[in-house]
Amino acid sequence: MIEEYSFGSWIRRRRKALDLTQQELARLINCSLSTIVKIESDQRRPSRQIAELLAEHLNIPKDQWEPFVKIARGLKSVDHIPVFPVPLEPFPESSTGKATSRLPVPPTPLVGRKHELAEVMRLIALPECRLLTIAGPGGVGKTRFALQVVHEIKATNPSPFPDGFCFVPLAPVSAIEFIPKAIAGAINFDLSGPLKPEDQLLIYLHNKRLLLFLDNFEHLLEGTQTLTRILERTPGVKILTTSRERLNVTSEWVFDLHGLPIPPIEEDVNPEDFSAAKLFLNCAQQARTNFLLKIEERPIIAQICKMLDGMPLGIELAAAWVRTLPLSEIAAEIARDLDFLTTAARDIPERHRSLRVVFTHSWNLLLPAEQRALCLLSVFKGGFTREAAQNIADAPLPILNSLIDKSLLRRSEPGRYDLHELVRGYAANRLAELTEEEVSAQVRHSRFFLSLVSETG
Repeated sequence: MIEEYSFGSWIRRRRKALDLTQQELARLINCSLSTIVKIESDQRRPSRQIAELLAEHLNIPKDQWEPFVKIARGLKSVDHIPVFPVPLEPFPESSTGKATSRLPVPPTPLVGRKHELAEVMRLIALPECRLLTIAGPGGVGKTRFALQVVHEIKATNPSPFPDGFCFVPLAPVSAIEFIPKAIAGAINFDLSGPLKPEDQLLIYLHNKRLLLFLDNFEHLLEGTQTLTRILERTPGVKILTTSRERLNVTSEWVFDLHGLPIPPIEEDVNPEDFSAAKLFLNCAQQARTNFLLKIEERPIIAQICKMLDGMPLGIELAAAWVRTLPLSEIAAEIARDLDFLTTAARDIPERHRSLRVVFTHSWNLLLPAEQRALCLLSVFKGGFTREAAQNIADAPLPILNSLIDKSLLRRSEPGRYDLHELVRGYAANRLAELTEEEVSAQVRHSRFFLSLVSETG
């Protein structure tokens, strides 16, 4: 029995025993960080709904929920809380028929993506699709989209994964040898004994039927052998990954995630009919509750969404500025300076606090030859051919394909490629740091197109 603690201190000790931060617990139960702080410092009692969510995510046994809620509400003394075991029990055997999940609760509804959701769920349902990568540039919303996919699958009955669904955040994982430990930690499997962590994990997963969601794999691509061995040794496990670059293994299926649909600038349409504009308006109203879009401002919304290529992170960062700037100034600042799109929000991961940070992370994953080619390709505006890329940017087909795989270059039509304007701007800034390379590329660019004009003339 716990006699010496208040309810708030008990919650704090339980959270720490489960290796959860206050922010992580707040996300799990979909409340503000300040609410958790006040509960743990005994400044407020949780509502019945929050108390039930605390019971669920602090892994209180189901038969103890009702007395736990009464204690949380102050109707029973805190000394009635029994000592619950930590660490948690592992996933139940599939014979129970109940799926266990350790999934973050999305803080906001997903805007749009209905067709993409349906397609990814169709792919995961295919028996032959064991490893599916949701690929796309940083800031396009891969994690949020994939979470929605998993929650949608989890809601199906009967569950295709009776042993559960597990979220494995890989952004903090610094080296490939820690991948098995990250997965084991996420599914509450205690690694111990003389066997290698990967071997222990494979033995544990052998008879399981579950979905592993491995988020942010792009910096661990040399560790794909771990995934291959999981697929070979555990026939009931499927893997969903998100990555800025395809994993490039034979078992991989790839779904490319692009920006949200953008309203046409020239036409007078309802912005909310297009997901990019709808997301902007939702975020703007969250930032400024009395925000109202004027009819004459509709083209500005469309312009902002177009400049950001429908990228959810960019749209969210831009919309937050409605607290201090009119829409026309927001559009002008985006066109002038990439560093305008930044946030100081405390619950946003460091890698998503600005578009420059997002692009720099992708840049750092490139090989030197790819970095140079991307810089030189920034001299093109409006797309280019394979021949032009070779002659002006010294970018042969393998380099172009690699940049496509890394979500930095797009194939716009057969034989033509283009860079999104924000990526082009970032690469152009990098090129400007190399004065001689910049001048040389511009000279080659002029000569190449002058020769084309003379040939056609």
